[in-house]
Amino acid sequence: MRAINKMFIYMVKQITREMMMIMLVIAPVLVGMFFRIGIPLLENNVLIHYGLEKIIAPYYEIFSWLLAMVTGMLFAFVGGLVVLGEIDENVAKYIIVTPVGMSGYLSSRIIIPAFISGAVTLICVPAFSLVHIAPAKLIVMVISTMLSGIVTAMLVVAISSNKVEGMAVGKLSGLFGATFFVPVAVTGRIKYAFCLFPMFWIGEWSLSGGWEKLVIALIEFIIWIYILFGRFKKKMG
Repeated sequence: MRAINKMFIYMVKQITREMMMIMLVIAPVLVGMFFRIGIPLLENNVLIHYGLEKIIAPYYEIFSWLLAMVTGMLFAFVGGLVVLGEIDENVAKYIIVTPVGMSGYLSSRIIIPAFISGAVTLICVPAFSLVHIAPAKLIVMVISTMLSGIVTAMLVVAISSNKVEGMAVGKLSGLFGATFFVPVAVTGRIKYAFCLFPMFWIGEWSLSGGWEKLVIALIEFIIWIYILFGRFKKKMG
């Protein structure tokens, strides 16, 4: 465990050397402040002026989910970019053959950042939310966005061959979390075209409840992570 912690601290030092990485880490706070201050200002000072009262208010909770997803994905995405950088420099393969091993390496680069994102989400969402979030919903929000961040990071690592490609893949992999909004925006059976994405089921649960949907989402998260971990092992082999 001490070795994993040292690996994580080394990663933090790498992050502090790049302004882009620093901006990705602080972005959730900036997004949260924009939602908390900017959205009510927009509704009260702009939309009401045009007779569009309470257009955004019914969707205030959606902004809390969006903030949670941004937090979960950006923190893990940073870890994924660090992994790609170390693959480019041929450092990752040498770390994996040390006592840290494959699992320890991924823990320091992706799992620990995911847990930190969960802690940040637990603070930021209640602080910046425009509506009260029930404790049970907040817990689901934290766990699901953490897992979504892990999948996003592993997608970036598994598919990309270098850091530049990782940036492009990272933007596309954001669509993984965006499937949460499908049940909100799409009606009818066509929405089930996205049923293989766990965040789709989280979106379904947020609208109508039903703990069986959370079970389906958890199973799908496990499958996604298992498949991507296999691709990563093959890539590093």
